[in-house]
Amino acid sequence: MKLSHITIQGFKSFAKKTTLDVTHQVTGVVGPNGSGKSNISEAIRFVLGEQSMKSMRGKIGSDIIFKGSEHLSPMSRASVTMVIDNRQKVDTTHISPELAPYLVYDELVLSRVIYADGTSDYLLNEAKLRLKDVQELLSFAGIGSSAHTIINQGEADRILLASPRDRKEALEDALGLRVYHMRLNESKRKLERVKTHVHEIDLLQKEIRPHLTLLERQVKKIESQEEERKNLHQLLVVYLSREENELAMLDERIREQGTSASLLLITDSIHKELNVLRGKTYDVNTGTLAEKQTLQSEMKLLLERRDQISKTLGRLEAEKSYFEKELTYEEIGKDVTISNDEFVKTHTDLSHGFDDLGSALSAEDIVLSKSYADSLKQNTLAFFSTHKISESSKKEGIKNSIEDIKKTIIEHEIKEKELSSDMNSLQEKLDNVDMRAQAQVFSRHEEEKKVMTLESKLRELDSTIALRKQEEGEFSLRKQHFDALLQEGVMIVGRVVLEYKETEKNQKYKDTQKNDLMRAIERSKLRIEEAGVPNREEVIAEYKTTRERDLHLTKELADIKESEEKLLLLIDELTVSLEERFSTGVTKVSKVFNEFFGEVFVGGKGKLVMMQLTKIDEEGNQITEQGIDIDVSLPNKKVKEISMFSGGERALVSIALLFAMSAITPPPFMVLDETDAPLDEVNARKYGVMLQRLAENSKLLVITHNRETMNHCDMLYGVTIGVDGSSKLLSIDFKQAEGFAK
Repeated sequence: MKLSHITIQGFKSFAKKTTLDVTHQVTGVVGPNGSGKSNISEAIRFVLGEQSMKSMRGKIGSDIIFKGSEHLSPMSRASVTMVIDNRQKVDTTHISPELAPYLVYDELVLSRVIYADGTSDYLLNEAKLRLKDVQELLSFAGIGSSAHTIINQGEADRILLASPRDRKEALEDALGLRVYHMRLNESKRKLERVKTHVHEIDLLQKEIRPHLTLLERQVKKIESQEEERKNLHQLLVVYLSREENELAMLDERIREQGTSASLLLITDSIHKELNVLRGKTYDVNTGTLAEKQTLQSEMKLLLERRDQISKTLGRLEAEKSYFEKELTYEEIGKDVTISNDEFVKTHTDLSHGFDDLGSALSAEDIVLSKSYADSLKQNTLAFFSTHKISESSKKEGIKNSIEDIKKTIIEHEIKEKELSSDMNSLQEKLDNVDMRAQAQVFSRHEEEKKVMTLESKLRELDSTIALRKQEEGEFSLRKQHFDALLQEGVMIVGRVVLEYKETEKNQKYKDTQKNDLMRAIERSKLRIEEAGVPNREEVIAEYKTTRERDLHLTKELADIKESEEKLLLLIDELTVSLEERFSTGVTKVSKVFNEFFGEVFVGGKGKLVMMQLTKIDEEGNQITEQGIDIDVSLPNKKVKEISMFSGGERALVSIALLFAMSAITPPPFMVLDETDAPLDEVNARKYGVMLQRLAENSKLLVITHNRETMNHCDMLYGVTIGVDGSSKLLSIDFKQAEGFAK
């Protein structure tokens, strides 16, 4: 960077816009006292960011604004513009992002404007900047408002009489290390801010962590509830599908086998049929049984009569046989003596006996017939046993008896046949009755069998109805449970449960028993209930907000920690680099200072010495710092204390030191404000030689009264006060004048 032009307007005595061309290596400014020469150096100091009004011979900011004159009105603002040639670009590797975009231009226009209220603006190529950015830019360019860039009359003694610490700072500024200090101080300030921010974030996190922990527990419950809902959904899909299929099969089986209502209708019809059958059963055998009993009684009497007649016939046959046998006996021919009266009487009795027997037989009085027959037999036997009759009489009587017996037998046989006929007829009646009774019995048995069958069927139906009612009750309960479980699933999981038919089944539960599925569902519902959190949506929203805030704070803390580490690393790097560059720079400056010192004081020696300084910080800690001391020896003099040197000697020593500092890291320009005032003519020549050496690397703006110094200028500006009371410039270009002379 090279200084090109300086424009002043409204600054102190320069009311009107005034431009200085400083493109020459050495530009001189001359003029009488009070003309405003030094205002030029102060204007440069002003645009470079000087904040001390005292160094610009003012008290407040408005003091440096043109106050007006008889011919000019006072001004409300003052501005100074510095135009810098930037065709030789500076290294922008470590420059701030705010400045980097401007450094691509070939020309930089730096301006500072101050207003009547004391406020000021910094502009770089018409864009506003902060003072910090201006200082950083000038530090990279090696330009500053410190003692080695703008040197006025008091700077000579000031650099010599400064403390080792201040001298060290001036040397660092001259070595271009100011930017390191700026960055180091900025890094330390950032580090302090970072630590404060870390502390604040730490407090914020400590404040929200307990609440976040509580919310995390609640959200974990909610998440576990959601997971359990998904698990419950899978369980419900499998269970409901399986249960629906089983209910459909059970309902179909009940309908195929008949419902309890339809079976009850069948039992009602069977009960009606049974009542009819049971009513018919009680009236079936009454008439037939009475008729049969009557016929059996009649048959019994006929049988008794037939038996009696058979017995009587047997006796009669026996008697007939007996009488027939009697006729064959040999004694039959013997005479039997019997009176006629006894015979008649006996005959009469037998006749009457037979008559009575016939009457009894005709009357069908079996008992009486038997009695008459027995009496006749006894009378006959008594007669034949007690009386002896004649053979003829006996034979005749036997024949008569046999005839009578035969007649009786015939009569009995006829009676017996009649009885047999009656018995056959009665037997037919009995057979008919039996047949009718058997038919009735068969019909009764069939009806009883049917009753038994119907009763058995009723019992079977009752059992079936009970079973069917049990199945229907089970179906109803299972259907109710199914519907209730479905509705409960909708409430817990959502309406997606209603799509259980279309939902893919989890193969994990393929072989799980239904009872185990139901137990798993109940356990899942219990876990969901236990994991329930009130105001679920609000908790999730608050957790997200709090979590995002905590994550943001954590990320911010991590970034800050990273920044802190980077700052610490940068501070270490800057400290090491600063110490190394400073140590190297001190050695170089000391060497050049010795050369300049030897040229000014032939045979003299000068050097810079690094020394350790201690101080106590605000916290009472002892801090060790570096300082710079000046060690000089004049030829043929034993005095080494600079304070004992004469004014001219001190001026030459300070100039030699300042020039040595500037020679190591040459600034783009230097302002020398009457630094040669204390010098005599001989020393002024030496000063002029040093100017020539210094001008090899830096442009010089020299404000002087010394003619010897003027001889070394390429361009000379004269400053004068015009009739309007403001400073004006007159210029002489010696290089151009030399060209005209040639």
